[in-house]
Amino acid sequence: MPRLAMTLIDVGWGDSLFLEFEDDAGSRSFGLIDSNDTANYRSSFIYLKRFFEREKLYETRDHMFDFVLLTHAHADHAQGLKAIISHFGTKRFWYPRSLEWGGTASLLAFANKTTKNLMGYARRSRKNILNHQAVDAGNLAPNINGTQLDFLWPAPNFIDPHNENENSVVLALKLGAVSFLLTGDAEEKAWKRIANRIPADTRVFKVPHHGSDNGFFDGSRKSLWLDDCPQNTMFAISSHVRPFSHPAPSVEKALKSRDVYRTDQHYHITFETDGSSVKVKYSHW
Repeated sequence: MPRLAMTLIDVGWGDSLFLEFEDDAGSRSFGLIDSNDTANYRSSFIYLKRFFEREKLYETRDHMFDFVLLTHAHADHAQGLKAIISHFGTKRFWYPRSLEWGGTASLLAFANKTTKNLMGYARRSRKNILNHQAVDAGNLAPNINGTQLDFLWPAPNFIDPHNENENSVVLALKLGAVSFLLTGDAEEKAWKRIANRIPADTRVFKVPHHGSDNGFFDGSRKSLWLDDCPQNTMFAISSHVRPFSHPAPSVEKALKSRDVYRTDQHYHITFETDGSSVKVKYSHW
C-alpha cells in the first residue's frame, strides 16, 4: 500500500518538516524541508538520526534524502541544513530563485551569514549534494514513489527584493485523493496569486509563517487562504512562540473551530495518508 507521511519536528522555533514516501512495493524515499537546528539545540538532527537508526537504513544508501528544500533565506529555516546535509547527504538540494547569484534579492539573502555559508557549501559539495537547483512554479516537479510534487510558488521570474517571505517555495504533495500543502512563510503577494490553486482535495495545510498575522490576513483583515481550503482540512503550525509569539491570538481565534495541530502543544506531529484517509499522531521523544 502506498504511503505519504509528513512530520513537523518540534524545533522550538522555526520550521523542520520530514517527509516519507513509500510505494506499493515498499520502496522508501525521504525528503526534508527546512531546519532550525543550532549548535546547542539540534532537534532535527537528533530526530532524523534516531529515525534512520531505528529503521536500519544507514547501510542501505549513500544519500539518505531524495531532496532537501530550503523554502526561503531566513535563518529559522536554514541554519540546521548544512550539518544535516553533510551528515546524511541528499540527491537534490532545492532553494528559491532569490538565492541565485546576482540582483538585489540575492544580496539581501546573502547578508544572512547562515544562508551564505549554506549556499557556498552547496556549490562546493560534490559528495553530499548530487545536484542543486533554484526552483519555482515553472519547474516540473518529480513523482516520488507515487506521490506527485507540484511547485505552486514562486511564479516564474518572480523575486521580491524586499520581503524574503514572499519568495517562499510553496509545495503541494498529492497521493491518490489526498493533498498536503506546504507553505514556507508565504504572505499576501503569494496568496493573492495562488489561493485559488489550493487543491480541492487538500487534507493537511501547513499554516504559513508560523501562524503569524501577516501569513494569514490581508490588509483588510480578511483571511488570505482559509476560504479556499476544504472544510475537512487539518491545519499544522510550526510554532515560533519565542521571541515572536506565533501563532498570533487573532489566528488562533480564526482557526478555533477547525482541526489545528501545533508543535508548541503537540510536539512532533505526523500526518500520514494512504491516498484515501489521513491519520495524525504526535509524540515527544
